[in-house]
Amino acid sequence: MIISIIGLACLANLIVDMAIHFDLPEKPFQCDMCMGFWISVGPLTILHGFKGFCAAGIVAILANIIFKINEKI
Repeated sequence: MIISIIGLACLANLIVDMAIHFDLPEKPFQCDMCMGFWISVGPLTILHGFKGFCAAGIVAILANIIFKINEKI
């Protein structure tokens, strides 16, 4: 489950980095936390039930942390 959380957070960050170049609405397409939650809530909830729903929130926070680290680099 930890690998899934880290992988989905990285995927959300990658999607948002690419979506910034297109004319899409700001939320959820240009927000790391929003994108992280919405791309992970379905798969994690199906795989892990209620724990997966809670893990989707963790993915969102981790995606935001990754985004802030990337900004500093």
